[in-house]
Amino acid sequence: MQVLIVDDDMATVDVIKNSVKWKELGVSDIFTAYNIQLAKEILKEHNIDIVISDIEMPQGSGIDLLEWFRREELPGDFLLLTCHESFDYASNAIKYQACEYLLKPFDVNVMEAALKKIILKRMETQKLQENSEYGKWLKENQNHVQVAFWSEILSGHIAGKNEIIKNEIGNRKLQINVEQDYNLIVSKITEIKKDRAKMSPDLMLFVVENIHSEIFCGCPDNSSVVSMDYDNYYIVATVCRKKDSEELKQCCKLLHTGFKKLFSSEITLCVGKPCRIENFYKTFHWQQNLIERNVAFYGSYFQEDDAAEIQQNIKNVFEVDKIEQFLSEKKKLEILSYMKAMLHERIYDKTLSDQVLSRGKEEILQAVYTYFGKKEIQISGLFVDDNLNQLGQKASQSVLDMIRWTNYLIDCTFQYEESVQKNYSLNEKVDQYIREHYRENIGRTEIAEQFYLAPEYLSKTYKKLTGRTIKDTITEYRIDEAKRMLERGERVSDVAETVGFDNFTYFSTIFKKYTGVSPNQYCKK
Repeated sequence: MQVLIVDDDMATVDVIKNSVKWKELGVSDIFTAYNIQLAKEILKEHNIDIVISDIEMPQGSGIDLLEWFRREELPGDFLLLTCHESFDYASNAIKYQACEYLLKPFDVNVMEAALKKIILKRMETQKLQENSEYGKWLKENQNHVQVAFWSEILSGHIAGKNEIIKNEIGNRKLQINVEQDYNLIVSKITEIKKDRAKMSPDLMLFVVENIHSEIFCGCPDNSSVVSMDYDNYYIVATVCRKKDSEELKQCCKLLHTGFKKLFSSEITLCVGKPCRIENFYKTFHWQQNLIERNVAFYGSYFQEDDAAEIQQNIKNVFEVDKIEQFLSEKKKLEILSYMKAMLHERIYDKTLSDQVLSRGKEEILQAVYTYFGKKEIQISGLFVDDNLNQLGQKASQSVLDMIRWTNYLIDCTFQYEESVQKNYSLNEKVDQYIREHYRENIGRTEIAEQFYLAPEYLSKTYKKLTGRTIKDTITEYRIDEAKRMLERGERVSDVAETVGFDNFTYFSTIFKKYTGVSPNQYCKK
């Protein structure tokens, strides 16, 4: 294998040339060029297998070199480097079939992984060109065939008892024993958006597969790891020969540590019980379910026996009244501390699941709805915040995600309330003051003082805006509150005093005027 490094920055060329382990990758010769013209001359004189080129160069871009390379129909692959992301660069890289597209400053481990991927692809292409007979290709590509077999087993495309599976193994000429027990390790990788900027999804999966293969199977050339790319996460399934519990735990610890060094993503691993191949489909989906449900293990590793049983009937997670009280007192830290304590109790007694977090999320929202309901503020405007909605989608993923969402929700709640109150018209401000002080001896004079207005002006303006007098609004609100208290079974005399009537007879008269019945009749009704 021969490689050409093209970059107008001599220091970058030297770093790439001296930091990559070329011999281990099977590269024999390394050429360098500091501009496109020199690069073209080298490409014409030598059979270069891989070109590593910067995109932004003063005498012609790496895209220009790639376009010329394809136009000349030269054999080889391109790995492009750039200091910043650009849609035009990415689209042109795809158009002219660049193998990889990495951001500077490059990570030597990421570059080596990308080069390994390109080299394996080129070797496979060369072998196919040398001999196109399927039998020889099958012999030379056992790893690919075996990975495809495991993929079909896990997806259910190959299903049935041992005899059916034996036939499939025989047809593929694989060395797999169906009478043997295997361990299935399922990993879920989340929070991957930041890593997509560092390397392409294909390259990331290639690196992830090789890490799993090397640690669990003792071989970096993958033959037993199947990866699946979903919208917001990856699932990786590793098949390894049966190991004891302690050995598997050490492998998980090693993988978890190594993964954290390479990526900013989160990885959660579930180690299944030893089983036969015929049970893989069922076991694989069961382990995925355990990862989803046992959120206490998010971002760590656990064995199937460590997982909690899935709870069917979930009792209340939080006391909604307590959270609502904290909200009314603007005590955000107390809410978060209370939540952490309650959730960690669930972790301790192994009853924390995604269902518990979903139920807890509903209770938090209920407290917020109640908080705004008492203030008679429409809540719909609160949920136009994209960040709040994105955090809400992850809230059931882990305790940390639940706390993050709640913290942001509370901030949004107080900010939204403040913005609404700033935009109140005069009549809304009067209505809010009445709701907060209706138990007191208030009238237009007391309210006008609060807004530094003359009572006559306030009275006329309020009636013009609402069509009713301030006195009627106060009385209506008191009667509405009295009805709620009577419905809860409270004594009539206590209700009259609580809602601001110092004369029980007058209260009864006014109550009947507004409702058509006396307080006692209302209770019976």
